[in-house]
This record gives sequence, structure tokens and C-alpha cells, in this order.
Amino acid sequence: MAWNTLSTRLALFILLLGAGTPALAMPPAHTAFYEAVAYGNTLKTRSTVNYEPGLVRMSLDARIVGFLRILGRFEMSRESILSNGPEGLRLLESHHSETQPRRSREVHTRFDWDAHLARGVQNGNPFELEVQDGTLDYLSVLMMLMQELRTGSVEARETVEVVERHRLRTYTLIREGNERLQTDLGRLDTVKITRRDEERGIALSAWFAPELHYIPVRFDYEADGRVYALRITGVEWH
Repeated sequence: MAWNTLSTRLALFILLLGAGTPALAMPPAHTAFYEAVAYGNTLKTRSTVNYEPGLVRMSLDARIVGFLRILGRFEMSRESILSNGPEGLRLLESHHSETQPRRSREVHTRFDWDAHLARGVQNGNPFELEVQDGTLDYLSVLMMLMQELRTGSVEARETVEVVERHRLRTYTLIREGNERLQTDLGRLDTVKITRRDEERGIALSAWFAPELHYIPVRFDYEADGRVYALRITGVEWH
């Protein structure tokens, strides 16, 4: 498999992964660590949730360790800043950075909910999108699901609009059922939720563990008949 194809798939895999006192539906502040192994390379990922007065701050940092490093850096980071008020989760800022040996990408988006606009810059090029109430990004979708699972309000199927770099996509989330998984943290009961893109033949599944406040303990990215599994290796509560 070509280096750029492998790095792109691993990068895609990463994507498809309140007030001063957080609302009860929010998970505690934490940092979770994950790893995936493919073709002799290891994808190391760190996902963090922190709270500030009136805000939720989520971040994800990932890097590839292995022989691909001979070619250069393969790194990705995401950050989302949200409010969590009476109107529910509301995305305020979204940042995405990707570095590969032959290209890099930087996208920063701010949301004006009075005007229902998302204004951003991708690699120096400005863009503007009309957004509806409830529009989220990848990380805030995870927070939405953790909230819904904690309150018992998650639906069997639901549709979300997601800002993906400089465009909008609509996805359907499907609750697949309950599974008991063996993890580095022991055997855990989980709830499996899948996001399928039938047009592109891509699926991203996440397993959320009630014993860990419904934080995800595994992600599976399925494409071209292959499945890449990102598994939790540890968690630190802040």
C-alpha cells in the first residue's frame, strides 16, 4: 500500500474519531489515551475534555509512530469550544490541523449563532457557511452522544449536521445495541453507535462505556473492506 494512502486512511480514522460546574449529563474532565496498529505503525491518540466557566473545551491529538516516521511527521489535532446552556450544546469554535510530509492543512472556524453563520479560514482562504441550530463538529458530536447516553435520551437513529473543514455534511447515527468488550481497562459493558456513509462505503463505530461515564473505549473505522480499530489504553480523571 502506498505511504500516502496509508497515512490518509489513518488520518481519516482519527476524525471518525456548562458552567463552572459541569451539568450532571457531562462526563468528568479527563484525558483518554488510545492506540491503533496498522502495517507496523502505531497511531497514538490523546483525547481531552476540560471545563471552564460557561465553556466545554475538547481536544484530540494524534501522531503516527513507526517506519512511516522516516518520511516525516504524520500528526493531527482538533479542538472544539462549546457552550452548554438551556439551548443545549452549542459549538463556538472549531480548529483542525493536519501535518503530513507533502502537505499540511489548517482550518479555524467561528460560529455566529445570531446570524446562523460559520466563518472560517482554511490554509489562508476564508469561507462562510449557513448553519442550522444543532450543527456540530466531530468532537462535539461525541460530547452530544455522551450526554444523551447519560440521560437516556439517545435515539435509535438520529441525523446530525457536521462542519467538516470548509463544508457541511449530514450523517445518520445508529444505535447498534450493547456489547461487552475486553479492554486494557478490563471487561466493560458498552453501547455501540455507528455513523454510516453508504455513498462512500465508510463506517465509523464507537463503543461508549457506562462505567467510565460513557467515554468511548473503542473506535472502528471501516473502509474498502478493511477495519482499523482504535482502542483505549488508559484514562486520567482531572
